Amino acid sequence: MIHRHRAALRICLSTAVLAGTTLATHAQAREIAATWLQQRDQNPFALASGLPLPPAIPSARGWQIDTSLSIANTELADARGNSLMLFDAETRETRISLAYAFDTGWSLRASLGHWWIGDGVLDSPVESFHRAFGFDNGDRGRLGTLAPVVHVERDGTRLYSLDRTGASVAPLLVDLTRHWQYDERHLLGVSLGAKFPLGDANRLADNGGIGISVSAFAMTHWGANTTFGARVGVLRQDDKDLLPGLARRHVPFASAVLRYRLGQRWSAVVQSDAHGALHRDLPDFFGAANLLSIGVARRIGETAELAITLGEDLPALRTTDVVLGMNLRVLAGARSR
Repeated sequence: MIHRHRAALRICLSTAVLAGTTLATHAQAREIAATWLQQRDQNPFALASGLPLPPAIPSARGWQIDTSLSIANTELADARGNSLMLFDAETRETRISLAYAFDTGWSLRASLGHWWIGDGVLDSPVESFHRAFGFDNGDRGRLGTLAPVVHVERDGTRLYSLDRTGASVAPLLVDLTRHWQYDERHLLGVSLGAKFPLGDANRLADNGGIGISVSAFAMTHWGANTTFGARVGVLRQDDKDLLPGLARRHVPFASAVLRYRLGQRWSAVVQSDAHGALHRDLPDFFGAANLLSIGVARRIGETAELAITLGEDLPALRTTDVVLGMNLRVLAGARSR
């Protein structure tokens, strides 16, 4: 009889452990599905200013690791008043971000990137894509032959010029996030971020100044499959080396994300990332812009997710033409809330 009781006790304990593990796994999977795409406007002048990443909310006492690659392809000439701009290049930002939740509602993240600019290989596919949707704006003949070419001029004075392929370390981004989860469906949070210059302004990788940002965000679950999030914030930027004297000190930004789960492992994602004007008295490329990213995400195992997105500037001709984004997210040491 004693042995039977012990066997029953072992079965109960095993069942409890298995149930707890299952709940933790489900919580981790839901955490992955509820987090933003790590995507931003890939206009290099925006990235150089330290435009902050969307929030990361790892599970308590856990790590969230994001490795992302964004490839942007742009051929654009524009003028405004006495200012001229020519941008003909392909850019790549590779970034790794480490976020750690050191308490139930607090997390700290550091993100370091690498920046490359050159002629690229996406000009022909981009032109075909534009023509398929009726967005053709002419022959992208310069890209791949003269690229990279970045030229900014005002009142006959050259403000910035780049005519060769280059690479550099990108700015270091750090942010502290506090969130409050009222129930399983609603979450609010605030983030305080900072940008530290590490890159080379001559290669368009940094503006040489420190940036500080503050933002607030909210997330909600609709039903069993839909998640919506929104955030608003403001960036205070300095401009010591890149386009000195023309940067706007305060740049508002806003984002919205909508996810819909397509079964156990797949999700469809739409995300909009907008910001106000970065500089004064320059063409629209330096003004307000919005990157609309559409893609799919697939869960790998129970603690990882791969997302692939395609981004377009909306409205057109305001920032980078087309952005191909890829992000691998891994949760490590996460515990259920």
